[in-house]
This record gives sequence, structure tokens and C-alpha cells, in this order.
Amino acid sequence: MVRRLKRAFTNVGTIIDIVQKTARGIDYRTLNTYILRINELQDINGILYEVSMCLKSILNSELFGFAIKDGPVLDVWIDPRVYKGHFIEIIQKDFDCQNIDNFHYFDNHHSMEYRTSDIAADNVLSYKVMDKEYAARLYILPRRKMLSHHNEIISIIIETMRIVLDNYMSRKKLENAAAIDALTNCYNRRAMDSFLDHHVAIAHRYGSDLSVIMFDIDHFKQINDTFGHQAGDAVLRDIPRIILPSIRKSDYIARYGGEEFVLVLPNTKFYFAVELAERLRVKLQNHAVAFGNQLIGITSSFGVASLRKEYDKHQLLKEADTMLYKAKHAGRNKVMPDLELCAEDFAALRKIMSRNDLTRLITFLSMSLDFEGAREES
Repeated sequence: MVRRLKRAFTNVGTIIDIVQKTARGIDYRTLNTYILRINELQDINGILYEVSMCLKSILNSELFGFAIKDGPVLDVWIDPRVYKGHFIEIIQKDFDCQNIDNFHYFDNHHSMEYRTSDIAADNVLSYKVMDKEYAARLYILPRRKMLSHHNEIISIIIETMRIVLDNYMSRKKLENAAAIDALTNCYNRRAMDSFLDHHVAIAHRYGSDLSVIMFDIDHFKQINDTFGHQAGDAVLRDIPRIILPSIRKSDYIARYGGEEFVLVLPNTKFYFAVELAERLRVKLQNHAVAFGNQLIGITSSFGVASLRKEYDKHQLLKEADTMLYKAKHAGRNKVMPDLELCAEDFAALRKIMSRNDLTRLITFLSMSLDFEGAREES
């Protein structure tokens, strides 16, 4: 009887060993397939999607999460999104950060497979991927029992991610450097052209609004001649610092050339672009640039244009440039077209619109005239 039991236990042990070796072989073949895909990719969304699918295939993971903090910016990927609320608490604790700048989701087939929305933080496995110039962590909640070789597999995945993401972040820095004007630290003309191509295409496709503001520093040559070119550089460096607090994160400021700048304003109606230009004009007029022991007063002229159905990027910029020329011709330190002209246009509408149409327009404007609220990002 004892011999039979020993043989039975030996046979069971052999079977378990065979099963584990078979599972190990299958898992490593799966891993190799995904590692090859990951190494071929350069897009971070594609990289993380393949990692999530790899962990799903090997560990039947219920939750995949990834967070990367580059300077002050924290980006988070999560799948499925039903766990977002609980995952935020884990991220905030791990990164000692209350604000998450961007959430990303995967639209893959298992995003809504699990219906529960409550997870225990202690059950979520967390792994440090990077901790150099930027910090990154990987999160998984496996449904499959973790075997001894699974820790090896996760280590291989993390090392692969570390190499691929390090290359990605290096490329990203180079791309950002190529898109940034070295003097003013705002976007350069090349980057602005790319943004405009993108937003013009979106506006035409979905019928959304798009406006641009072109402005430059009045009598900039006189500033250089009077105070020197270093003072002129100080003035140019101050421009984005003055402008940025008054625009949304979705807006772009670019140095168009010399002392000329362009603001790209997605989802912004013409009237609100004119109103913004006027506020910026006043803000610049009231600002004095400190240079050494001197304060340099500046004024600027603005041209505003909005995209029309028949416009492309070049026609949009040409109209803004024409308006800027008119502002210069009208005496500088002006916005063209100005708010008074917009008011005259509204008065003209009263003569041709019915009472009901006018009532609806007034109601719309009364809800929208708080510019900051009307243009706030959702």
C-alpha cells in the first residue's frame, strides 16, 4: 500500500512537472512573439498595447496600467477604463502627485470583459520600469496563478520596455528640440505648420471652428537700436511668458519669424479670438520688460482670422497677415478687426434677422460672453 502511494505521488509529481514545463514553454513562445513586435514599434501607444496583450495572454491579466512622469507631466494608460477611479489613487500615491495630465485607453476586445469596478490595491502588482530623468511604473492584476517562471517573464518584459521606452523618450526629446524656438522656448514655424495642417483638416472634416492670431512687436527695430540686440532678445523671451497664462493648453503659440508670433486657437469662434487678441494687446501694453536696470515698454499689433470653408492653411494665415498690416496702418497697438467692428456687425444683423432669430442669438451670446468660461477645456 505504501509503495502504491509513493508511486502515485511520484506520478502526480511527474505530471505536475510536465504540465509546468509545458506551460513554461508555451508562455515563453508567447513572450518571444510579443517581444519581437514590441522591438519593431516606435509609437508608445503601440508599445504599451502589445505589452498589455502579452500580459493578457500569459497571465490573463484583469488590469493593465502604465504611468510615466516626464518632468511635471504625468501620463497614464489603463485598460479596462472601468478601473480608472481606483487606479488614480494608486498612481497618486506612487508618484506623490495629485494631478494626472493625460489618460489613455486601449480600445481592444477585452476592455469591457470584466464587469466589476472594485479592486483591492494590495492585489495589484507594481513594477518600476524607469527611474532616471523620468519615472515609469507598470501595473498588472493577474487572474492566473503566478508560477515561478512568471517573475522571469515579467523581468524580461520590463527590461525590454526599459530599452524601447528609453529610445522613445530620446527620440521625443530630439523631436521636441527640433520643434522649439531656442530663444523664446515656444514652437517654431515648422511645428506651427504641422499643427495648422492637422487642425485645418479636423475643422473641415467636422465643421469645427479654428482661428489664428498673428501679432508682432511694434517698433522692434527701434528697441534694438536704442537698447541693443540683447535687450531685443529679452523682449522676445518675455512674450510667451506673458501670453501663455491667458491661453488654453490646447492652444499653440509659435514664433513665426523675427518679432512676429502666431497663436493657433482650435475650437475658437472668430469673436472670441478677437476678444482674446484685445486682452493680450492690453496685457502687453501694460507690461514692461526688465533688462539690466532698465524697463522697456512694448506695444503690439494684432491680426485675427478664422477658417472658412474655402480656406486652406495658407489662405488663413494670409488673412491674418492682412489684418495685421491693417492694424499697423491704423497706427499700431491695435487689433484688426477690432471689437467695435464686431459690434457693428452685430448691429447690422438686427436689421435683417427676425425677432425669434435675434432672441436666440442674444441668448447664445449671453451664455458665451464670459470668454474664459466659453473657451475652457472640458
